[in-house]
Amino acid sequence: PAHIADAVLFLLSDRSAHITLQDLTVDGGAALGA
Repeated sequence: PAHIADAVLFLLSDRSAHITLQDLTVDGGAALGA
């Protein structure tokens, strides 16, 4: 849940103003084999 909250807060912030039409995988690194 904390990873989801961090991603949502980032996407709601001004730092993500130029991000459009992207998939954001929030899985704690599982997709990378971590």
